[in-house]
Amino acid sequence: MLSKSAMNYFGELRTHWQPLAAATAGLSAGLSLSAYTNAVMAPRFIDEFGWSRADFALTGVITLLTFVFLPFYGRLTDLLGVRRVAVLGVVGLPVCWVAYVAMSGPIWQYFAINVAVVAVGVTTTPAIYSRIVATSFQRARGLGLAIAISGPPLLGAVGTPVIEMVNRSHGWRAGCLVIAGTIAALGAIALMLVPSADAAPARAGTRRQQGVYPAIARSTVFWILLSAVLLCNLYHSVTTSQLGVVLGDSAQAGDRIAVLISTFAVAVIAGRFVCGVALDRLPAHLVAAGAMVLPGVGCLLLASGWGSFAVLAVAVCCLGAAWGAEGDVIAYLVARRFSLSIYSTVLSLLSAAIGVSSAVGAVILSRSLHGSDSFTGFLVFAGAAALLGGTSLLLLGRRRRESEEVPVLG
Repeated sequence: MLSKSAMNYFGELRTHWQPLAAATAGLSAGLSLSAYTNAVMAPRFIDEFGWSRADFALTGVITLLTFVFLPFYGRLTDLLGVRRVAVLGVVGLPVCWVAYVAMSGPIWQYFAINVAVVAVGVTTTPAIYSRIVATSFQRARGLGLAIAISGPPLLGAVGTPVIEMVNRSHGWRAGCLVIAGTIAALGAIALMLVPSADAAPARAGTRRQQGVYPAIARSTVFWILLSAVLLCNLYHSVTTSQLGVVLGDSAQAGDRIAVLISTFAVAVIAGRFVCGVALDRLPAHLVAAGAMVLPGVGCLLLASGWGSFAVLAVAVCCLGAAWGAEGDVIAYLVARRFSLSIYSTVLSLLSAAIGVSSAVGAVILSRSLHGSDSFTGFLVFAGAAALLGGTSLLLLGRRRRESEEVPVLG
């Protein structure tokens, strides 16, 4: 039988099911789903139009626009509420998928649509939708964030085989339309479920909001988080596009690379939920530090030369668990350490920094491979940086709550 404390903890999921469902549906239909839809559709586009892989790879540069748009939309969310901002993506993303259907061949058309995808899609990211979870949950905030942010990978796991079946049976244009219809329906459900109280930020006094950015810049906690984020995410290029190649360098991986990648996917989900519950139960700075040093351990194990399959499996689990836990950690710490009236503003700045760190890591990796054709140097560098960044989060245990340090934001 559950204790009273456990009943209160899980009872929040029942009490606040509406904002949790809204955030989960919205994120599932949002920009985060692109990692899975693009994996299915990109080969179809390349085969259909004869684009070179080198040209197609330039698509990654467009993601840098996230760093331009996200802080702007994050601030707007704190001022106007989630629904009024997310509607841009709920309407715009399905239109973009319909636009893919109309492509006639030149790759600039694909690039132009992707610019639009980023411009409107960032309104459907965790920096926006997780606000309604952070403001609704208290005891089970970590678990609530974990559930919401798990929406895209779960939908991707279920949906990508279905889209591939549609592609084979009816062509990739039909697949694009199915994606457009699915995300439009989920997005509409999300907007309907967003609590009406979410519009309250729009009625907050604008005079109190004018000093937000200077106050954030004066915050020691913000700089600790920013430094940790920049140091701990250099490894992202390994997990987003190079993991199979890195594992292929090990003779012990052999034909079990697919098993290791599946292990990574399982570790992402496990890391997300374990970290979410741990954040609710244990000192947040200790959980955050533990989660954020994991990629350092994983990278150093891969670079170590200890080539047994067991070591590779542990390394992959560390990388996967860190990948899953990171979104929980940053969102939770922002909710705990800053006034919720600026939650999306701060989280969007840190999310943009994650992207900057990932991009810098990709450039460093490229340079490293040009010099030695080995991942070892980069893995040691990125691993050491993650250990340093994760350890720095222990400093948060010495800081007061940010809402107490910066009264203007309270």
